[in-house]
Amino acid sequence: MESWYLFLEVLIAISSVIGNGFALWILFVTPRLQTITNHFIASLAFADFLVGLLGIPFAILTSLGLPENFRGCLIMLTFLLWLCGTSTFSLIGVTLERYVAVLCPLRYPSLVTVNKTYVVIAISWAGAAIIGFLPAFGWNLGWNSDMPKCFFMDVIDTRYMVFNGAMVIYLPFMVMLVIYAIIFKAIRSQVRRIRPGVAVPSVSRTGIEQPSVPSTSTSVLSSSLKQEIRAAKSLGIIVVFFMLSWLPLTVMNTVFALHPSSAASFPPMLLKFFILLSHANSAGNPLLYAYGKDFRNAYKKKLHELFPCLSDALKPSSRSVSDEVQSAQVISPITLDKKTSQNPSIIA
Repeated sequence: MESWYLFLEVLIAISSVIGNGFALWILFVTPRLQTITNHFIASLAFADFLVGLLGIPFAILTSLGLPENFRGCLIMLTFLLWLCGTSTFSLIGVTLERYVAVLCPLRYPSLVTVNKTYVVIAISWAGAAIIGFLPAFGWNLGWNSDMPKCFFMDVIDTRYMVFNGAMVIYLPFMVMLVIYAIIFKAIRSQVRRIRPGVAVPSVSRTGIEQPSVPSTSTSVLSSSLKQEIRAAKSLGIIVVFFMLSWLPLTVMNTVFALHPSSAASFPPMLLKFFILLSHANSAGNPLLYAYGKDFRNAYKKKLHELFPCLSDALKPSSRSVSDEVQSAQVISPITLDKKTSQNPSIIA
């Protein structure tokens, strides 16, 4: 193993542990961030934390041909596949949650609850484990008894990697693209309806549509709509970053399965780059969480407490999102009242 590759792997692992550990701590100690949306983000952050803590060290060991125990080899080779599936399914969960929040706001409190969120997250981890650990239950190439080495290409069946790529990358990505297209189409429709000085249909707390909202409330509705747009954009960026990180490696595995001879001629440097890119996703996600105001302010506040000398650079903005939400008491067709819904905004 080249020293530069080992250095980058270790650097990514340390960054993943520190960044995601910090994000999880922020979520745990900041009540404002403990929303339904951020439950899925916490699931994603925990998976990324495990990537840095165990997944990447396992990948380093197996790239050296270790361990020499076949069962342990299979577990270590498939551990990252499990975490990749968990991340994907967590993103699908938060995408569906945003879909309900935008398109079915009146039904949101009954359709999306904390307990249901926990169930969905548990199913995500269990489903990802079933798919990720299939090689450990028989779908593998066996063990070379003459010279046992725990190398990925020698142990994992490429046909399984095609199956894994379809279940964890290709199909979920297509589903999320369609859902986000619907979400942004609905938001675009709302933007067109909300104009200064124009009466906007509203829904009362009883669920009965009112003829119009006074023009003085239009700015409130526009502010609420902007929060929904920021939340959708934040999550969309995380989804796109995940797919850009994992698609090259997944496509490469698919090509190797369809054309085995191409593996021998594939540039080793490019292969290492694709592997590093997939691992780097776990280190980059905590930075993307700071795209939204609430998360960014929480980051700054805690960093200010830990490093007072950086007070000027890390001072949170004076106006928080909670202030904006507190002033918005009108229910729009896509935004629920704070008191009647747990509809979150990840970082908006």
